[in-house]
Amino acid sequence: MFMQPQAQPEQAFFRIEDACRYLGMGRTKLHNLAETDADFPRKIRISPRCVGWTKGQLDTWLEAKRLEVES
Repeated sequence: MFMQPQAQPEQAFFRIEDACRYLGMGRTKLHNLAETDADFPRKIRISPRCVGWTKGQLDTWLEAKRLEVES
């Protein structure tokens, strides 16, 4: 049986590796954006060793970047 991929809800939580894969960038670039780009969404800290972002946060940032390029 073939299973359809499920759509990811806006509040899906992406840990660092998931966010890298979703954005198409490496860990170093993601870390640099998180530390230096004021427009990049703030990390959500779940525990001392677990941080990430919601899909909605990343989508909003990507959309803003797309609009920047189109302007």
